[in-house]
Parts: sequence; structure tokens; C-alpha cells
Amino acid sequence: MWCNDMNRYKVIHIKSIKIKGFRGIRNIMRGALEGFMGINIFIGRNNSGKSTIIEAIYLVSTLDKLDALGRIPMEYIIKRRGWYGLDTLKDIIHRKLSKAEIEAVIANNTQTAVIISKPGLDLIKTDILYSDRTSVTTYSINISFNSAGSAKIFTGKKEISPNIIFIDWNVVREFGLPEKVYSFLLEYGGKEAEKNLVNVFKTMYSELEEFKVLPKNNKWVLSAILTKYSIPFYLLGDGIKSAFIYIALLNSVEKGIILIEEPELHQHIGSMEFIAEAIIKSRKERENQVFITTHSLEFIDLVLRKAKKYDMGKEISIYRVSLKNGELKYRLYSYEEALKAREEFEVDLRV
Repeated sequence: MWCNDMNRYKVIHIKSIKIKGFRGIRNIMRGALEGFMGINIFIGRNNSGKSTIIEAIYLVSTLDKLDALGRIPMEYIIKRRGWYGLDTLKDIIHRKLSKAEIEAVIANNTQTAVIISKPGLDLIKTDILYSDRTSVTTYSINISFNSAGSAKIFTGKKEISPNIIFIDWNVVREFGLPEKVYSFLLEYGGKEAEKNLVNVFKTMYSELEEFKVLPKNNKWVLSAILTKYSIPFYLLGDGIKSAFIYIALLNSVEKGIILIEEPELHQHIGSMEFIAEAIIKSRKERENQVFITTHSLEFIDLVLRKAKKYDMGKEISIYRVSLKNGELKYRLYSYEEALKAREEFEVDLRV
């Protein structure tokens, strides 16, 4: 059953999450991941559950809607690690359980839940619950998949949640042309978002005035406009170009939830610094809650340094996670604790 009243509910920032039977996570040792702040970083060895955590947050925050990029969240989660035919659907639920359950408590103490089951070879069923102080509303969404991995929602609507976005390397690669992401930035974030984007890049390019699409060789090309000349964007390094996509998307969303997987991929230290700056500013100026996975000690150092610069240390939580026999364990570090635990982090990040 689809409940139209659900459209008036808006998932705001998440305080905690419970995960049971989702991908490789059978359960969380302490029952829930708690203590989420404005910027939350998950670290750990390979196959420790980091990506599964932010996928779970993505599903329980989008609920019944498409994300800001117009994607069906369940389809994207299932396919983003690779499509291997309909058997891929099995990987969404822990092999020893018949369903996956994801529950979140959001900032106003409202609870949301997503319960995933697989009633058919080509079908994913998602039961959604929204509970506030006055009522509990539930309904189901059915999504079918064909052999090529294309999904079709045949229960419910396709409404877009404009303030939730999942950024991984697939998104960076798919955007490709900087003109495309620049258009998205202007459409969803407006001039204020564009100004924020320029200010991030001005930290290293002081002569930068703005970005603008200019005609060149019978094409419209995004260019960086400096005080005395302009540079076509395609002449900038690959690291800067991919960082531009991260930073544009971080500024396109306001008062929402942004999930980022391994932003250090294909970046040098200079472009990572741009991204770290944009993450802090996305929280400070756009009021977004950000969740990040990383294997880079250098990237963590940059985020902590930028947090100090903008007096945002209190907004940082770092989770060191591990996964054994399906049980997720974690240790939570505050900003101050993280500064002292650098050597501990390095043990996991180098494996």
C-alpha cells in the first residue's frame, strides 16, 4: 500500500542506525551505531563493513523517493558493485537470514525503518515504516529487475528527494563532463552554491573570479575565469577535474544528507585538500550531514585540519569499524581523541 501522506515527511539528520542482515552485516555488537554528528568518517580494513554502513544510511534516508540525481536507491545499491545477473539480488541480504532490517533515529526522535525481502527471483520488496510521536505509518514498495539489471518500480511513485545524494567513483565517472555537473549545481544550488564552489577553489587559486561556460571551437566549454585571463576546464589536471565534481555536488545539496565513498580515489594531496575544505563548508554553510568512508590517513589529517581552521571540531565523529562472522564492532572517536589516535588509524588504513 502506498500512503500519499508520507510525502509530507522529511528525513532530517540521523542520530543513530541499526543494521541487521544487510549485506555482510548480520548484526551490530552494541545494537546500533550511535553518536552521529555533522561529519562522520568510517575507517577500517577492507571488508570491514564501511561501504555497507553508508549504503544502509542511503536507503533509510531516501525511503520511498529517488535521490537528488534521480536514481532509484535500491537499484543503485544493488548494481554499483557490479551486476552479475539476477543472482546479484541475493547479496543484498545476509546469507544466514531471510530479510534485512535497517532502522534509524533522526534528529527529532522520529524513527524510520526499511525492511528488505526477496519474494521472487527478480523482485525486491521494501517495507517502510515512519513513526513519530503521534502515529506509525507503513507501506511497501516492490521493485522488479530484468536480466540486464534495470529496475522498475511497480508499486508507488517516483518522487525525488532533492537533499540526499550518494557520491562514489561511479558518479564521478558518469558525470564526466564538467559542464554537466556545473549545470546540476546551478539548477539545485543556485548562485549561492556557485559562490561556495568558487570560494573553495580560491583557497589555492587566489586569482579565480568565477566559473563560466564560454564558446570555444563551436562548443560551449566550462572555463575558470581568473583576474586577467581564462582557462578551459579540460586543460586542468585530472585530480582537479574530479575534485570539481565532488565539490559541486557537496554544494548542490542543502540541509540534507551526503554520503561519500573513498573521496581520495585518483586524487593528489592538493585536490584532496579542496574536497576536505568543501566537506567542512558543506556542513558549516549548507547544514548538511556528511558520511564518509576512507582508506587515506592523509585525507583524515586534512579533514581534521580544516575542522580546526573553521572551529568545527565538535562536528566530527570517526568510527573505526571491524567485521567478524557478520558482527560489526566499532569504536567511536571524537575530534580530540582522533588527533591522538593517528597511529592506531594507520594500522587499519594501510591494510
